[in-house]
Formats: sequence, structure tokens, C-alpha cells
Amino acid sequence: MKRIILNIGDIVVSEKPAVLETVLGSCVAVCLWDEGLKIGGMNHFMLPDVTEGIKNPLYCGSESIETLVSGFAKTGIDTGRLRAKIFGGGKVIKGFGEHLDIGRENVRIAKEILNGYGIPIVREFTHPDYGIKVVFYSATGKAFVKQLQDE
Repeated sequence: MKRIILNIGDIVVSEKPAVLETVLGSCVAVCLWDEGLKIGGMNHFMLPDVTEGIKNPLYCGSESIETLVSGFAKTGIDTGRLRAKIFGGGKVIKGFGEHLDIGRENVRIAKEILNGYGIPIVREFTHPDYGIKVVFYSATGKAFVKQLQDE
């Protein structure tokens, strides 16, 4: 089975079985899956919305999630059949007040966009105080989370 590691701004929709992996702190990954067709995908973004000075709009949830969903639509999938899992959005940088919680905003935008499409969120592992590694199996929709050790 093919193994694909996603970095910030990456989006993968796999029609063939694949293992999709990423590492997250305040960033968020959305995993989408069609159970009937066994097609899955994942993104990885670091900011909620596109702002001036952003080099790649796919670094932002507002663009990244839309692009992920449209990637499924291009395969002919009815996006109403998709199920979502959301990971990350942690508060891993200490010393910032509650007024600057990028992770929380990343999770908020993910939920807002998925709800707009009517895609149910079937699993959520968000807002940890530590980094995580997410492993998602595109053919089964299974996802595993591993806590990363503080160094």
C-alpha cells in the first residue's frame, strides 16, 4: 500500500488504498472518506483564512477544505456520501494568551465548511496540548493518532 506524507498545504484524494500521514500541532487535518467507494483523502492546513501575504492559499483552511471536497467531486462522488474526521488544532505554543488561539480557529473553520456541505463529522480529536501524528487509511476510513513526545 502506498504511503503518502502530507506537509502544510498538501491535499491528497486517493482512489486506491493508501496510508496518509501527517504531523500536527496547531495545524489541522481533515480526513474525508466515502465508505461505499472506499475512497479517502486528507489535507493539512495551518491558518483558518487567507490573509494578505500568504504565499500559498492552500495553507489556509478556507481554501484547503474547499479544494479537498472538490477533489472528491472531480472523481464523480456525491459529496453527500462523505464522512469527516478532524484532527489537530492544538495549543502547543505556550505563552500566548487566549486571544491568539490559531488551533481553535482552524478547528472552527473546518467545522463551519464541513457543516456547509452537510458532511457529518464522525470523529474529532482536537485541541490537544501536544503534537500528534495522524495515520489515515484511505480505503477503510480508519484513523490512528499518536501523541508526540515533548523534546
